[in-house]
Order: sequence, then structure tokens, then C-alpha cells
Amino acid sequence: MSERPTLVIVETGVANLASVRALAERLGMEPVVSAVPEEVIRAQAVILPGVGAFGPAMQKLRKNGLNDAIRDRVAAGLATAGICLGMQLFFERSEESEGMDGLGIFRGKVRRLEGGLPLPQLGWNRLEPGAGSRALQPGWVYFANSYGLAVVAGASQEIRENEIPGAPGFDSITTATTTYGSPFVSALEAWRGDRPSVLLCQFHPELSGPFGTQLFARWLDMNGARRPL
Repeated sequence: MSERPTLVIVETGVANLASVRALAERLGMEPVVSAVPEEVIRAQAVILPGVGAFGPAMQKLRKNGLNDAIRDRVAAGLATAGICLGMQLFFERSEESEGMDGLGIFRGKVRRLEGGLPLPQLGWNRLEPGAGSRALQPGWVYFANSYGLAVVAGASQEIRENEIPGAPGFDSITTATTTYGSPFVSALEAWRGDRPSVLLCQFHPELSGPFGTQLFARWLDMNGARRPL
């Protein structure tokens, strides 16, 4: 049995997990793919990935009870990350699947990217963290997306969590933005106490070279979820 700490990757049915597994290996973690709510709830660190559509992903989470498991983790302040579609699922809804509710951990609606450029956005673009970011840093990261949370009249600095019964609120929420035709929210760090318990990335850290690996290493270390390499 491996003595490495585990990194649980939520099975959404709409993700290519090989690259996320490889990210866990680079971080010195043991990747464990799971669709079992109890395993997701008790894991020290969890990633919710995804590269498909909003609706089918939420249907799969609900079918397996994983939607409640993820909400319970966030309410408990446990280290939880979302990648690409996984980030979008943390919000209330998406234009991609009208009528389907997301996890609703944060307020907002994911929309199709505007600005007239070809979709999906495929390739490298610049991540620009807002003032106060501590986990997120500026750099070039890899995207594969047609949807994102739009920045309108400073909305990137106005993201708020929805209330989770019995859970304390976040002490701070800071975002990063990227421009592709128009600006959108490309990452989010939400702090509870002295830890960024939630990290959301619209980009693919697992495909973003050393920058993406270092970001997740920093996040895991801030949450005490990784042994030093």
C-alpha cells in the first residue's frame, strides 16, 4: 500500500482523468478516482474535474449523491478544488444547460464567452489575479473552454458564496481574470481562517506545465494536505 497522501479525483463521467492523475503523481500524491460520497467527504484533498457539458456532469453528481458530498466538504472547510467544468459546477447555473441547477456554492451564472473570437478557446492565455490573492499568481495557463463567469462592472470582485446551513462563511474570496474577446473569471480562491479551502480554476493546471503544478502544490501545502517532496 502506498504511504503517499491521497488526492481524491471525483468521477464525473465527463472528464479525461489521465492528465489529472498525472498531476497528482507530480505532486507526490496518490490519485484515487472515486464516485463514493463517503470517500469524497472524508478525503483530505479533493479535485472536481470536467471537460464535458454542465448538465450531464450535474446529473452524474446527483445520481451518486456527490453533489451533497462536495457541499459538505466545503461547509467543513476541507480542501476542495474545481478544474474547468469542475469550476463552473460550483456556481448556480449555466447557459450551457438551462434549467439545470449547479452546486450553488457560489452565486452566479456561467455564460458563453463573448467577443467574437473562435470557440472553444484552446491554448495559452494570461492569468491576472486580483489584489489580495495569496495562492493565485500571475502567469500563462492553458485553457479549453467556451463558457465562463463573465466580468461585468467589476463582478469579478463581487462573487459571494451562497449560504450552506450550519457552515461558517468564507473570510475572503479573491478571483483572477483572463481576457478572450472579453474578460471572464479564470480562477478563484476562497479562504476560511488561514487556509484557501476552495480553489477553482477555469484553466487546466494539469496542462499548464510547472506553473500549474506549483499552484496546486502551494494550495495543498497551505491546507496541510501534502508531505514535502
